[in-house]
Amino acid sequence: MSVAEALVRYVDSRRGKISAVKRLEEAVVPLSRAMGHLRVDQIEQRTWDQYAAGRVRKPKAGETSSVLVSPGTLRREFNVLRATARRAWKDGFLVRPPEIEPPRDSAPRDRFLTKAEAKRLLDACTTPHVRAFMAIAIYTGARKGSILSLTWDRVHWATGMIDFQEPGKAITGKRRAVVPMTKALRIEMEAAQLLANGDYVVHWNGKAVPTGLRWSFAKACERAQLGWKPTPHHLKHSVASWFAMDRVPIDQAADWLATDPVTLRRVYRKFDPSYLRSIADDFEL
Repeated sequence: MSVAEALVRYVDSRRGKISAVKRLEEAVVPLSRAMGHLRVDQIEQRTWDQYAAGRVRKPKAGETSSVLVSPGTLRREFNVLRATARRAWKDGFLVRPPEIEPPRDSAPRDRFLTKAEAKRLLDACTTPHVRAFMAIAIYTGARKGSILSLTWDRVHWATGMIDFQEPGKAITGKRRAVVPMTKALRIEMEAAQLLANGDYVVHWNGKAVPTGLRWSFAKACERAQLGWKPTPHHLKHSVASWFAMDRVPIDQAADWLATDPVTLRRVYRKFDPSYLRSIADDFEL
């Protein structure tokens, strides 16, 4: 079996089991382009090392040459290749899966929006659907996909809760939370409901916004004059950072953000101003 065939079979095996199939398909494209002609039993460390050394992205505006992809992108593609090989092994096309060293993890991102920046960003939203998205993201820390798929029947006004889990949708590693509305968010949600046109909370002419808000989000960031270019994921990262700085207990923050407590402890406890403070205060020579 060729690597190209194995990649297709792996993607097909994940349909209906994961929500981010499109992202998986995108990761498969460069792998198939570079290794698709090989047999699955020819995947080895040297094959991966050559791929990683030459894996570049298209140059952006102002760049004169191609640039190596980010460590996060490379790690994602490695995981897809490894999972593909394991799938081929389980299905009897390999005697054993290849042993390949994974690329190094990138350092957790430190840049996050301050609460003042988040307020400016929200105020910079000039269209209702962008403001609704921004308000939900800032006050709940929910992922972009969870917000864009949110329907009004899962906004429970009597209890003041928002349920981001879609009925009938399989629960994946990226869990979706049930989060209470803050006072400010409830005001935003009530304003959004007055303009509701269909089932989706964030909509354009009554229809869902399936491809995201990349252009609108970038324009709002420009109007807010933040001085840097955050992405929608920075909103979730910012909420997690605020929780750490406000010393919200890990278990509560994990439930609110639908994130593994181990991840929160590893990535965000450094933002807690009291973290290790007692050690420093008592440290003397």
